[in-house]
Amino acid sequence: MDDMQQYETTVDEFFAAAVKRFAKRNLLIADGQAITYREMNVYVDQAARGLASLGVMPGDRVALWMSNVWEWVVMQFATTRIGAVLTPINTRLRVDDLAHILRDSGARVLITQGESRDFSYVDVAREILSVSGPGSALQHIVVVRPTEKLPPPFLTWNDFIDAGGRQTAMPTPSRDPAELAYILYTSGTTSLPKGVMLSHACLNNAMNMARQFQDGDLTLLVYPLFAITGCHNTVLKSVLLGGCVVMQERFDANEALALIEQHQCTVIGCIINVLEEIAALPQFAPTRVASLRVANVFPRRPEHLPLLKRFGIEAATTGYGMTETTGPVAFVADLNAESMTTEGYPWPGDEVRLVREDGAEAGVGGDGAIQVRSRHNMIGYFNNPEATSKTMDTNGWLHTGDIGRWDARGRLTWVGRANDIIKCSGFNFAAQEVEAFLSAHEAVEEISIVGVPDPHKGEVGAAFVLLRPGKTIDLEDVSAYCAGRIASYKIPGHVFLRDHLPKTASGKVRKVELKTWFMDLPNRTSKDRA
Repeated sequence: MDDMQQYETTVDEFFAAAVKRFAKRNLLIADGQAITYREMNVYVDQAARGLASLGVMPGDRVALWMSNVWEWVVMQFATTRIGAVLTPINTRLRVDDLAHILRDSGARVLITQGESRDFSYVDVAREILSVSGPGSALQHIVVVRPTEKLPPPFLTWNDFIDAGGRQTAMPTPSRDPAELAYILYTSGTTSLPKGVMLSHACLNNAMNMARQFQDGDLTLLVYPLFAITGCHNTVLKSVLLGGCVVMQERFDANEALALIEQHQCTVIGCIINVLEEIAALPQFAPTRVASLRVANVFPRRPEHLPLLKRFGIEAATTGYGMTETTGPVAFVADLNAESMTTEGYPWPGDEVRLVREDGAEAGVGGDGAIQVRSRHNMIGYFNNPEATSKTMDTNGWLHTGDIGRWDARGRLTWVGRANDIIKCSGFNFAAQEVEAFLSAHEAVEEISIVGVPDPHKGEVGAAFVLLRPGKTIDLEDVSAYCAGRIASYKIPGHVFLRDHLPKTASGKVRKVELKTWFMDLPNRTSKDRA
C-alpha cells in the first residue's frame, strides 16, 4: 500500500496490482464460498467480456441493483475493466426512483437478481419496463440467480457469461484517473435522487482508508455494497490491503456471529444497532468475537463504549463525509471517551472549513457550515449542472449542507443538517420526499417532517401532522402506509398530532421550533399529542 502513489491510479490498475500481489488470498467470502483474488480476476474478466458482448463501450453506464451477493463485486470490477461507469442503485428504492435513475443515467444494462427472501427484483424490473417509455436507453437486464424462465430483454447470468466467452474484442480499461468511474445516486434537496459523479482519482480516497487498517484484515461487511461505505470504504480499501470481505446477503445476527467466529474476522463495518442485536443473542459470548479488533460504526458516541468493550474492540472508527466527498474527509480510530463525540481529524491534504452566517470562519467551539475542498470531491452531479453549481463553488469548495464544530484539538464534530436532509442509518433523504408522499394519506391535512436524533440510526424523521376533520393517525398507521412503497429508512420514527404548525410570515414551517420541541421532551414518545 505505501508504495502506491495517491491519486495517480485507476480502479482497474489497483485491482490488477492486488491480484498480482495477493493471488492466493481470499478476497471474498459469501454464500458459503471463498473466492481468491486470482479466482475473482477470472470472474471479472468473464463478466467484462459479457458486458462487451452486449455492446457496452467505455463511458457507458452499467446499473447494479442487487443485494450483497458475490456477483455484485464481480460486476464492480468488470465494469471498470472495460472503461464503463458503475452505477449502483439502492436496493430499498422502488419503481419511481428506480425508473428515474435508469432514465437519468442512461444505463444500457441493468444487473439485478431473481429474488431475495420474499422480494422479487424481477417483478419490479418488469414494472419499470412498463413505465420506462420510448426514451429509455436500457437494452438488457441481466438476472443473477433467476427463479423463472425470462424473455428478452432479460438475460440469465449464465447466458450472459456464455455470451462473453464468445466475445473476441473487448474495450480496454481507462488509464486516466480523471475519467468518470462511478455514479452513485443520493437524495438531495429535491424529490428525485441525484447522480454523484466520482472519478477514479476520487476513489483513490480508499488509500486514506487503507492506511487506518492492517494488511490482510478480514471485514464482516454489513453496510450495503451500493453505498459508499460498502463499495468504496470497504471493498476498495480491502483490495489495497490484500484483505478479505465477508458478506451476508441480508443481515442476520445469528449468522453474523457465526461468521465472525468461523472466519476470525478482525473488522466489522455496520451501524451501531447491529452490534446491539448480536450482543443480545443468548449464545453471544466475548470469546466468540475475540478476533475483532476494529468496529467501523455509525453513530459512534460515548454511550456506546460499554457495548464496544463487550466485543473487545480496540478501536472504534468513524468519520465525517458523504457520497459527494467519496467517503470520509475526517476520520478517527480510538476508544477515548473525549473523542467519541467527534468525527476526527481531516485527512492530510484535505481542507475543511466551518463558515458562520456572517461569512467568517468559526473558531473553536463555534458552529459553522461545513465546506470541503479535496482531491476526492465529486466531479459534479450527472446531467445536473444547476445542482452542481449550488453545491460546488468556483473556488472548489463543496458546500455539504451540514453544520460542524471544531474542538480544541482540531477534531471535527458533526452537529446536524443545515438544510432539510435527514440521514438515517447512513442514508440521506429529503424530508420533502416523505412529506409529499404522506400528504396523500386520507387523514393528513398538512405535514412537516424534521430529522431528530436516534441512538440506533443516527437520525430518523419525526412527522408533525395536522389531521383532516374526523380522521386520526398514529405511528403504526404511517408505518403500514409506507411499507413496501418507500424505502424503509425514510419511514418516520415518530408521529405527533398538532393543532397547528409554527410558521414564518411567508408561510414556511418553522422546523427549528419543531425540532427544539422534540429535543425538550422529557420522554420522547410518538403517541402523545404535540
